[in-house]
Amino acid sequence: MNEINLPSIKIEEKAGNRAVFIVEPFFPGYGTTIGNAIRRILLSSLPGAAVVAVKISGIDHEFSAIPGVTEDAVQIVLNLKRLCFKLHEAGPVVIKLHATKAGMITGADLQLPSSVELLNPENEIATLSDKSTLDMEIRVASGRGYLPSEEINDESFSIGTIAIDAAFSPVQKVAFKVEPTRVGEAVNYDKLTLDILTNGTIAPDEALKQSAQILSNQLSVFGATPSDIEVPVEEEETVTGDVRDFNIDEINLSIRTTNALVNNGIKKVSDILELGAEKLQGLKGLGAKALDEIVAKLEELGLEFNPDNS
Repeated sequence: MNEINLPSIKIEEKAGNRAVFIVEPFFPGYGTTIGNAIRRILLSSLPGAAVVAVKISGIDHEFSAIPGVTEDAVQIVLNLKRLCFKLHEAGPVVIKLHATKAGMITGADLQLPSSVELLNPENEIATLSDKSTLDMEIRVASGRGYLPSEEINDESFSIGTIAIDAAFSPVQKVAFKVEPTRVGEAVNYDKLTLDILTNGTIAPDEALKQSAQILSNQLSVFGATPSDIEVPVEEEETVTGDVRDFNIDEINLSIRTTNALVNNGIKKVSDILELGAEKLQGLKGLGAKALDEIVAKLEELGLEFNPDNS
């Protein structure tokens, strides 16, 4: 039986935060399978940091206008979401901004603690007019994937704090394509090309390495499956309590028999035992077949008619 050989990888192109990788040859069909898996992990599962909330002095909600500021709160929130932070501690971290000079306010004006790195300090935040001030507290947290603002709201937030949808992934774009490649005389093997763009907080090759490690860890569970897996066995339901006190509809008689008993005012198992077989057979809607069913059910429950009532 032919072995499935491992492919090799090379960097075809690298510029700034973007890199293109070529991986080949994959066994036929593997290129799409692995390309899809790596792409999903790159976009959803790598750790990163993002702005999750902001408190702007002088406003109570995101639809407010800010005195002396050209942008409204909604536009400022959008600008904050474009900031690319790298946290060197678990977080969350609160970053302050106190601006008094007229003109454009950028990420470079933020008061960053030593544990926080901003990769795009040129990013615009707001425009301030003369004789105005802008004060805000920006909360940055680490996480994975995407977190909607509804899930970010924290009881510790003070009144006026605006929760912000957070996209934590440091990977901004991933594209892949699969093309045929030759292995010996076979021309149906796969060549996988991966195009990765990050926000600068992580290099594309490191992002690819981390995503491959996550995928490998997830798949390792299949190789570690023990041979003596215990298959759960469903236990039979046991009846607890005095069955004489059970309602008629709890002992699993047929619907027709149950309805006939209830219509004759018989609600509990004890009522059946008190009447006895002879009186039961004389009730409206209860024939010999229904009586046989009742007797069988009583035997199943470990009961029988009182001889005096039979």
